[in-house]
Amino acid sequence: MVNLPQKYIQTIKSIHKEEGETWLRNFDSLIEYCEEKWSLKVLAPFELSYNFVAPAEKKDGHKVVLKLSVPTKEFQSEVEALNFFAGDGMLRILDVEIEKGILILNHLIPGDTLATLENDIEATEIAAGIMKSLWVQETLDSRLPQIEEREQSLIKFLKAHPTGKAPITQDLLQKAIHTFRRLLQEKRKRYILHGDLHHYNILKSESTWVAIDPKGLVGEREYDTIQFLLNNLPDDQIEPILSKRISVLVDKLKLNERRILAWGFAHSILSICWSLEDGEEYSEPFYKSIFAFEKLHNEKFGCLTKQNF
Repeated sequence: MVNLPQKYIQTIKSIHKEEGETWLRNFDSLIEYCEEKWSLKVLAPFELSYNFVAPAEKKDGHKVVLKLSVPTKEFQSEVEALNFFAGDGMLRILDVEIEKGILILNHLIPGDTLATLENDIEATEIAAGIMKSLWVQETLDSRLPQIEEREQSLIKFLKAHPTGKAPITQDLLQKAIHTFRRLLQEKRKRYILHGDLHHYNILKSESTWVAIDPKGLVGEREYDTIQFLLNNLPDDQIEPILSKRISVLVDKLKLNERRILAWGFAHSILSICWSLEDGEEYSEPFYKSIFAFEKLHNEKFGCLTKQNF
């Protein structure tokens, strides 16, 4: 039997409601099913957030990683994205059962996150290399969510909270929706994106670095940089760090800096809204980044809400 942390249990219940309650009730049986089918022993889990992830040892001593998720559309997108990205730069699937929300994955050693690197420029260069290796142009057979769904999430939040919800004001919501709309109106080449690429989803594997936990999303490349830009930030001096990171990404990946700043502003607001919807505490650096992105854009390219992109 695996003892799940109470905070993790509450997260599953908060996000997945009745489906999450059922999944938790059947969790021990799910572990037993995995141990029997794949002839393995599930060990103590890693630090848990939204999914159960734990090392597991097979009878021959070989270690793998077991990832269990509440079976949702998001889980299906993750599996599809993992298959699109199969190869260099992405963690490899060993086996999967989509209906049960089970993934058997390659075990990365030592598995340190990119956040352990003290040199922020070096970390950004590594992330840029992974982004370049992952992104592939959209294909007709992709069933991954489209970036327009992110705009719809903001619109839904505004309808639910027409005067805003602290700390996100009505004005910020309207600006974010306007920015999303303006960016999407200019049709850009679309790619299969990771959708959640940041320091804690990039792990060390021997002499290289590998991405994990893709959400899977179809959109422009500039959008896929934002989660990295938002993560592993201090409480203060956010603006100069963002500026340096963006310079590296623009140089290494030949991206449009104006669009990165505009997406950064809009997505920072969306990220806070997601936290509020899930009943979680929002990230203070994420909130401060809203205004850092806006300030950098306005200084370099003029007022965010008046510019074409």
